[in-house]
Amino acid sequence: MFGLSRARVAVVAGVLASVVASVVAPGAAFGLAATTTTTTTVGGPAIPPAGSTTTVPSTGPTTTTTIPPPPMPAFSLPTDAGLQLMQTMQKAKADLKAAQDGLGPAQSAVATARKNDAASRRAQKKLEAAARKTQRQLEETRTRLRRVAAEAYMRAGDTQLMSAIAGYLSTTSIVDAGSQLHVLGTFGSNQKALLDKYLDLKRRVDAQVAHIRDVSARAADAVRVAENHLSEFRSTIDDSRTRIAVSLAGIHDFQTAATSATSPILGPSRLTAKQMADYVIAQKYTPRITVPIEILAQIYLDEGAATGVRGDVAFAQSILETAGFANPGSAPTDNNFAGIGWCDSCVHGFNFPDAKTGVRAQMQLLRVYVDPFFPDLAYAAKDPILLPGTLTLGFRGKVQTWWDLWGTWATGALYGQRVYDIYERMVAFALLDPTPPPPAAKKPVSAKP
Repeated sequence: MFGLSRARVAVVAGVLASVVASVVAPGAAFGLAATTTTTTTVGGPAIPPAGSTTTVPSTGPTTTTTIPPPPMPAFSLPTDAGLQLMQTMQKAKADLKAAQDGLGPAQSAVATARKNDAASRRAQKKLEAAARKTQRQLEETRTRLRRVAAEAYMRAGDTQLMSAIAGYLSTTSIVDAGSQLHVLGTFGSNQKALLDKYLDLKRRVDAQVAHIRDVSARAADAVRVAENHLSEFRSTIDDSRTRIAVSLAGIHDFQTAATSATSPILGPSRLTAKQMADYVIAQKYTPRITVPIEILAQIYLDEGAATGVRGDVAFAQSILETAGFANPGSAPTDNNFAGIGWCDSCVHGFNFPDAKTGVRAQMQLLRVYVDPFFPDLAYAAKDPILLPGTLTLGFRGKVQTWWDLWGTWATGALYGQRVYDIYERMVAFALLDPTPPPPAAKKPVSAKP
């Protein structure tokens, strides 16, 4: 019903593909205003070869073609509104998933940090008690050392010895004190043992105090870091949900405004894969394709989301190009759903190895038509351009709407309008598309006696 013959479908013309000569569209049929007349050139090359940078002039005759103005109502939002909303939504969903995935581990990390902090506080109390006990022992040792010094002084009367002992007792440096130990070394093993005990106690006190401070500081820092990390995840979740809600509202406005072929090629899809497949089935089309129709519809949505193209409208384009997927090339295995490479004088179009590749080529080509900067590095890193020769098309960036495909994608009269008419029928059908009944519950298997 909506298929175009291969002679009428000229897909991806060269740098200046154009419209069929002298086509006058009836305004009443599409609600169009008065027509305008422009001079165009018919003819030109098909898709330029990969790596080509030479602009090939058209060779066809110059003719006068009557083109009606775009249909009404005109799209009221910026042409990149849908793409921006789509990208915002995708980024918000990715952020939300990442934050939700990290929330559980972050909560566990906080619980572990708090547990460790509580344990360090208990250990700190024990260490402080031990430090106080050690300090008392240290004071007792100092008292005994003073007694030894007094006895040594009374026995020897050595002023140098007394000075050494006084300096030792007042010093805070073990290294400095150690240089004076030999002075007391001659007063017997008991005195020497007291000195060794003092040094050991001092090391223990210093180590215990340092350990207490280090354990407490690290445990407190770990709690702060873990709580901050958890707070960031929760904040990201809240922010992502807000951005998703705002994007959904914007997408609703986009879909409300996208009521004619003057709406952008780029943007979010509206229909589901089931609604798209059900429409094909309801129209009694006979698809000759290599995958089930609902899987193919889902591929359109997935590849559309990856390239920023409205996948459901591209699906409608393929219905027009292939008469309901009955002719995806010369054979079903061609997987060519958009007449890519076919032209009015072409013997054959392009073949693609599988359905996904064929859909991807169509989506990439639509994005190439619209965006002179596509692909960016992020896209090119994961999906190479299947038709690199199309990156040299001269009209890149001048095609923004489905209406603009007339004379650039195909020479068929009102091509973009016909695509959008099918899409509008799909939307109307989806409003009444019945929801399938839930699967019947399995009967419980009775146990054998």
